[in-house]
Amino acid sequence: MSDAIKHECGIALIRLRKPYQYYIDKYKTPLYAANKLYLLMN
Repeated sequence: MSDAIKHECGIALIRLRKPYQYYIDKYKTPLYAANKLYLLMN
């Protein structure tokens, strides 16, 4: 636990369970999943 804190990078993959049109109709944006992922990573 005495390691120095460094810059950490990561990769996240998103798998949508429904087609893009569903997100456009329901949330008015096809980027709903990307926005949720951004909030979770903060």
